[in-house]
Amino acid sequence: MNHRIVLYILLFFSCSFTASSAEIKSISFEGLTRTKESFLRDMIKCKVGMEFDSTLFKEDEQILRNLNLFFNVDGKYVWNEALPGWDIIFYIKEAKYLYPIASISGFEDQLKLQLGANHINFSGKGDQLGFLYQYYDRHSFSLFHNAPRHRNLKTGHELALSKYSTVEPLYFVDTVSSFNFDNYSFSAGGFYWLNRHWQMGTGGMVMYERYRQLDSAFTELGMQEFTFFKYQIRTKLMYTDVNQRFEFRDGKSVEFYVETIQTPGVDGASFFKGINEFRWYKKLGNRGNMAFRNRLAIATNNFSPFSPFVIDGFINVRGAGNRVARGTAELVANFEHRHTIYRHKWFLFQAVAFSDFGTLRPPGGKFEEMFEPEAMHFFVGSGLRLHSRVLYNVVFRLDYGFSPLDTRRRGFSFGVGQFF
Repeated sequence: MNHRIVLYILLFFSCSFTASSAEIKSISFEGLTRTKESFLRDMIKCKVGMEFDSTLFKEDEQILRNLNLFFNVDGKYVWNEALPGWDIIFYIKEAKYLYPIASISGFEDQLKLQLGANHINFSGKGDQLGFLYQYYDRHSFSLFHNAPRHRNLKTGHELALSKYSTVEPLYFVDTVSSFNFDNYSFSAGGFYWLNRHWQMGTGGMVMYERYRQLDSAFTELGMQEFTFFKYQIRTKLMYTDVNQRFEFRDGKSVEFYVETIQTPGVDGASFFKGINEFRWYKKLGNRGNMAFRNRLAIATNNFSPFSPFVIDGFINVRGAGNRVARGTAELVANFEHRHTIYRHKWFLFQAVAFSDFGTLRPPGGKFEEMFEPEAMHFFVGSGLRLHSRVLYNVVFRLDYGFSPLDTRRRGFSFGVGQFF
């Protein structure tokens, strides 16, 4: 009798082991409308014919979510008695991929208007094709196409044709002068995926720039209108391990970027630039999300009004204003706590508390000058995020920031998309 019980127990564990480690017999995707099924099959790790692994299955769910193409991805695996083996099914809720770009952002006395259209899944493989018009002091446009992964899943490319025009403040020794600034450019780049997390890339750009002085302020340039022909060579190395689910992000990313911009025939206008940007996200419970960004950058320390780094409320320090300073080295830190306060089937609200810090090395200056009180910009504040649950990845942002060191420096900023 005891031998029979032992035999039954061994038989049970043998059958359980066989079932849990049996082959994958089929993989299917339900809910696809635009995305190519072959693209998703190539992206995931589970393959028909391989031994089933529940850990890989869970990783594949997250890989599909991180493509930034779907509102939601859920999967299940069921035992197929007929074959026998495992059937894997991914249930996908696709986004509306072609949507308009329409945003107004800015400060109390400065507005930026953007209009356009973007298809974020143009060929069904996660590539983007879009057109953007912008009014920010003056009229600009951009036509772009990005393909994160080619058919081989290892390479990708980015192309852009742009005209960027603004009224640009240039900082000279003892004065600031405003110029109409026009930049016409064509950019092309390619990149290679070393694995799921690491990507390296390179590219270049050709540019034609034109400046025309709008005021009578003294300039060392000795002319009121001048033009440049420039070219850029760039390279980057990027690590990304950020998991996304609905409005939450969890993980970290690092991007190291190097470029040189050469201006033939013009002394002091060519420079080298290196940037390292680190981002960290942590999901807290069911509603909280912490976010941190740190940016360290350095460029050739030319004594020039064309320094590449700026303190700007659109870019790095909310509430600071519109391009309030330029420099040749940059230290920026941004911290946010985002908390979901209300969910509806069409939208959700997040409340945000933030602090932003930024400082620059002045053109031709020393690193220690970055930590003098007049060079440092520190702002704290709060804001609100409205997430659309109809249009994918559309977030409307409103923030109010003030400087605790000088409460006269304060203001609203608003825009589309999370600040970082």
